[in-house]
Amino acid sequence: MKVLAEENMDSLIELARTLGATAAVIVPADVLIVEDRFATLCAEPHRCPNFGLAPGCPPHAMEPDDFRKLLHNYQQVLVFKIDAPVTALMGSERLEIARNIHRIAAAIENKALRLGLPLARGLATGSCKELFCQQQDVCVVLEGQLTCPHAAYARPSLSALGVNFTLLTETIGWQFGKIDEHLPSTEEPAMGLMAGVILLG
Repeated sequence: MKVLAEENMDSLIELARTLGATAAVIVPADVLIVEDRFATLCAEPHRCPNFGLAPGCPPHAMEPDDFRKLLHNYQQVLVFKIDAPVTALMGSERLEIARNIHRIAAAIENKALRLGLPLARGLATGSCKELFCQQQDVCVVLEGQLTCPHAAYARPSLSALGVNFTLLTETIGWQFGKIDEHLPSTEEPAMGLMAGVILLG
């Protein structure tokens, strides 16, 4: 397991902010708590409309237990976020914000690889099918075993891997309003966030 030099840590954090992240931090890998129930929520009790449609979503994504084992190869992770009003995350703006999470995660992953971390791996939020191939009837990777046309950006879903997102943000100290269409309107819009993670190793 490799640990980045401080100047390289700073360069990755600066890259995240340059690409549009509101904040970024490098923390020990054990802050990622993986629970099977979060991956299960993709299928039940209210099945996600993207369930089964992409390689990064259940049931095609890596199982949480396998992801827990994978994390043993890492000492550090970079976590970044994009803050946005909850109302934006409930509307059409959500998709573009989520696309940016994938793009930032991919860019940091690529830079970490260049810095000598061969196991660097980006994780994002949302289904790549919805974000990058919404107009396509099927995922060409799943249906035809073809190369993903958006492989440069599309990354696996954090929730599909079972990451406890709320606990992660609490550990870091990031507060956010939950997405709830029944929230009362106020003069100050409630702020939410979307986040990505890069495994550094």
